[in-house]
Amino acid sequence: MQCAFGPPAAIVVTSVLLGVLLGGVLPTCLYLYVEPRGRLSWGVAGDTRVTRRAPITVRFTAWLSFAVGQLALPWLLLPVACAVLLYVQAKLGVGRSVGSVATVMVGAMAVMQSLLAFRLLPLGIRLLVRDAQMVPRLARVARRNALANGLLLGLGLAVGWAMASAPRLVHPWLSFVLSWAAFRPVIAYAGAMLLHALMLGRCEAILAEDRQTHG
Repeated sequence: MQCAFGPPAAIVVTSVLLGVLLGGVLPTCLYLYVEPRGRLSWGVAGDTRVTRRAPITVRFTAWLSFAVGQLALPWLLLPVACAVLLYVQAKLGVGRSVGSVATVMVGAMAVMQSLLAFRLLPLGIRLLVRDAQMVPRLARVARRNALANGLLLGLGLAVGWAMASAPRLVHPWLSFVLSWAAFRPVIAYAGAMLLHALMLGRCEAILAEDRQTHG
């Protein structure tokens, strides 16, 4: 039943590609503004204006911080949409227990993701300007974000699979809306934040080694 409601693959692929392109505009512009201004902090003896810049892992992690962090506030619209869905379910009399629980769950997951992503924008800036006070905190932030987003990713996949495997437990239209407008975006966002957490852990090792080398 759920497959019958699914949009054509071409529309899905086009929408994803368009979303990626549009979502990369702001972080790229912010990166191009901040990165040249932070190069002096990465200067070492014997370097040049070309080589004086952060390692590529740090630069990519900073850009990813901007890309993920830009959604922190807009992502709060997802819990609002879930609240509207709960209201519609009650009005239409299709509010089955499993569907209501899934709606509340995805709203709570979105709130948690928004809270985790809220500090990533300033974190990316501090990475590019080589803020020494940030280094001791990177490992803790990386572990916390990796654990939280790993759990959210697994939970999202499990609930999405459960809805697809037992369509009678959730009304077809609600299953379609939750799947395409809520669970899939939450899963994709969790995957991006998990990647960022892993890259952040690598940055912590690079910065710690660099501090020991150059003091």
